[in-house]
Amino acid sequence: MKKISMLLVLITVLLACKEDKPQPEFAIGDFSFSSEYITLGEPFTITYKGTDSISDGLFYHLMNAREYPQDLVFSENTATVTIPDSISAVVFAPKVNEKYAHNDHKGFMFDVKDAEGNSASEAEAAKQLFTFNSGEEVGVDSDNDAIFAAIDNAIKQDKSLEDKWMGTHLFMARQIDKETTDKVKAHYVADLESKTDLSEDDYDRLTNVYYATRENAKADSLMKIATDKFPDSEMADRMVTRSFFDAKTFEEKEAIFKANKDKLMASQNANFILESLAMYHHREGNTEAFDSYLSMIESKSRVAALYNSIAWPKAEKGEDVEAAMALSKKSLELMKAEQEELADKPEYYSTNQYKTSLEYGYSMYADTYALLAFKNGDVKEAITYQEQALEKGANAEMYGRYVEFLMSDEQYETIVAKAPEMIVDGNSTSQMKAFLKEAYQKTNPEGDAETMIAELEEKAKQKGLEELKKTLLDEEAPNFTMTNLDGEQVTLSDMEGKTVILDFWATWCGPCIASFPAMQDVVTKYKDDDTVEFFFVDTFESGDKRLDEVQSFITKNEYDFNVLIDPVKEGGTQHIVAQDYKVSGIPTKFIIGPNGNIKFKSVGYNGSPEKTVNEIDAMIELINTMK
Repeated sequence: MKKISMLLVLITVLLACKEDKPQPEFAIGDFSFSSEYITLGEPFTITYKGTDSISDGLFYHLMNAREYPQDLVFSENTATVTIPDSISAVVFAPKVNEKYAHNDHKGFMFDVKDAEGNSASEAEAAKQLFTFNSGEEVGVDSDNDAIFAAIDNAIKQDKSLEDKWMGTHLFMARQIDKETTDKVKAHYVADLESKTDLSEDDYDRLTNVYYATRENAKADSLMKIATDKFPDSEMADRMVTRSFFDAKTFEEKEAIFKANKDKLMASQNANFILESLAMYHHREGNTEAFDSYLSMIESKSRVAALYNSIAWPKAEKGEDVEAAMALSKKSLELMKAEQEELADKPEYYSTNQYKTSLEYGYSMYADTYALLAFKNGDVKEAITYQEQALEKGANAEMYGRYVEFLMSDEQYETIVAKAPEMIVDGNSTSQMKAFLKEAYQKTNPEGDAETMIAELEEKAKQKGLEELKKTLLDEEAPNFTMTNLDGEQVTLSDMEGKTVILDFWATWCGPCIASFPAMQDVVTKYKDDDTVEFFFVDTFESGDKRLDEVQSFITKNEYDFNVLIDPVKEGGTQHIVAQDYKVSGIPTKFIIGPNGNIKFKSVGYNGSPEKTVNEIDAMIELINTMK
């Protein structure tokens, strides 16, 4: 008996030791992690063991088809996080040499398990969906088929996920094809369409399905029936919001708002509704009503943005300057207050991301105020605030205004001291160079301003080339065949031996349109070079009038562009070539070398025509040197 008791004690001790034994470290490339999974509520470490420079990055909490970015903070190459309840999975995005490490584009993704070691049924679906929503930002590839399959499988395995994942399930089905969409739709509505007495929840599900599958007329009809049947339902509240947006005049909109203020203030569109009413009264000159509606908006940064949206056009035109300065000053005061309080941080920002966003916003609004002060004759005030504008996210135009203000204040030595660095960094304009030349001649009467400017331009070119080399790619470009506006087919593989520039754009895309004058300059520059081809790929647009609208836009603006139409996948909503090239935002440019491989990718517009032309020149030059 004693032997048995001793044996039981020994077994208990061994089991206890086994349970207390820590999970072995799990290595991925230059990173090691506490284990292959994360346990809720327990510290989890990520350690960098490489030789490059590690810096803070992000990690994402994934839950219910949503993601919540958090700041990943390293100390002596190690970061420790503790994951709270309800999180299904976590994605880590550390930065090495200031770029997101991505594990060969697969990401660092971990299930989160409970105390019993069970993963959430939605974990794989959440990880896959992350690649669609944020994968490009952190260098992780996505696959629509894999994403849909993971979501579809999760819902089949756990029916309780349907309510939270239904919209995403249908959205991803639409990225596949019509057959898949119809199948998923049938899953959600089959039992409901035949019912003669629908409940409030039934109506809600049906309308959401029809809106998700773009059957808006059917959804609208059901919403009307449901609202009449359930006047106190959430659907009825949504119909009130819809009536506001459907109203033809602002007088009607305001009447709807006043009659349904509580419902509209509780809606997700409350801030937009208040902003639109405030702007209406601003245009009408009703300052009291304008201020009244703005006072209902709790977010300081949103109010600041609205003030700036009013002030900036007046700054450009030099109209109503004093009143615009007052609004602009308010925008700066609100941004300063929010930088201290961080009270309005959206869930789609980490704390550091939000701080950075506020810094960029303040710089932009300071640029507005500085221009207004300059046009109001207060040059020194303009200089003070333009210096603040240059602290974050400044573009060439903002640097150019700074030099202009200095020139007006006759600060020639300051211009000679500061403008050269701006030019070498690629933040120059032709006007800035003219100001520098004049200031240089005033401070150095015997100097050679022309040679000085030429030397700076050469340094800028060489620096730009060195920076571009760091972004050089060598990835196979997906082949395509698209039709241009003249009905001619263009196939990429037919361009072998040429440098091809693809510019993905849309008629509704403001930055795309802003970049086009510069792109016209580039196209004109290379029009006689038969080794370079430019194609402007219209994407993310559809509808029966698409071709007419695109042609009208190109003709109206007299652009000499070869426009290709990115086709929509049959039965789906995805644009085929944009999907193949993993384009998630526009404008996006791809520069493809003569060997058919992508050499450069450029997203967005930097705001400087000169910089855009120089950058494309440099890309083409680098490709030519590699032939």
